[in-house]
Amino acid sequence: MVRDIRDNVGFLQEAKAALAELEAERAKSSRLQAEEKRLTRGLAAAKKAVEDEIETTISKRKEEITLSYDREISKTQGKLKKARDRRERAKDQGVKARISDETAQLREENRQLKLHNSTVFHQNGVPSICNTKFYYALYFTKGFKEVMILLLTFLIGFLVVPCGIYWLIPDHKLWMLILIYVVDIVLLCGAYIALNNRTKVSHLDIMKDARKNRDMIDANKRKIRVIIKAIEKDKNEAVYNLGSYDRDIASIEKELDEIAGRKQEALGVFENQTQKELQTEILENNREKLENMARQLNQVSASSRELSDSVQKKTIAFTDEYGPYIGQEFMQQEKLDKLIDILNQGLASSLTEAQQIYKNVK
Repeated sequence: MVRDIRDNVGFLQEAKAALAELEAERAKSSRLQAEEKRLTRGLAAAKKAVEDEIETTISKRKEEITLSYDREISKTQGKLKKARDRRERAKDQGVKARISDETAQLREENRQLKLHNSTVFHQNGVPSICNTKFYYALYFTKGFKEVMILLLTFLIGFLVVPCGIYWLIPDHKLWMLILIYVVDIVLLCGAYIALNNRTKVSHLDIMKDARKNRDMIDANKRKIRVIIKAIEKDKNEAVYNLGSYDRDIASIEKELDEIAGRKQEALGVFENQTQKELQTEILENNREKLENMARQLNQVSASSRELSDSVQKKTIAFTDEYGPYIGQEFMQQEKLDKLIDILNQGLASSLTEAQQIYKNVK
């Protein structure tokens, strides 16, 4: 709409008032938008805090349930371990008693044989060394172990000892080694022959009888080892009377299964029911606060939209009304005041002329 402007100063003052009103609404709209952002962030933070509280509370309560049952399970497992240890000790005692019973005759026979050998040796003045495995390995060699003892004795006596003595002498001479071997052979062989004449030759029948007795003792020991292995491998535990221990263990295992079952049941109830109740309770506790914040945000948002629409309409109307005559460049309070001063001073007779003077002066 084209206006017939007769009063330039009045037109500028009218534009200045309209601009002031528009700028005030723009400032108010800007404040409402800032408030809307603040309330939006606040509401989001409050909702996040409620969600965190729900998550923390549920996690804590579930952990408390789990720890409570786990402590009971741990105690029961301790009881079960003790019960099993008691059973194992009782079985060990039973095994030892069974071994003792089933080997008693053989052990007694060995004791009698050893006693017989010692008595006969003592009565006939046979040296005690003759009642040792080492002696029989030297003079009545029999079996792998005694052969190894004989060979080891031979190596020590005729290799380690003479060579050791030879290497301890500062100046090594071949004749020294020969002399050492001669002395070593004479001493060791002399001792061997002397002991042979003193014992084996003089008491041959006694020694042979003692050899038989020692063989019987070794045979009995092998039988004892066989019996022990058979008893230890025997899976039949009925002979040990472990029924009371087994009943105790079964009772504790049942108790352990019941606790584990109650734990699963408690966790199931918590997840299917209690968890939802906690969530509902926390939401209810914060419902009024969140609703107030949401209501306040809605009010501010509505006012902001309404004012924004008003600013948009007034801006369009202001631009249509004053833009064609004043121009966007002069749509400022300070510049409008300058144009009014130029017109009031009579320096210009029209808006266009006043704008040109403003530009020239500037």
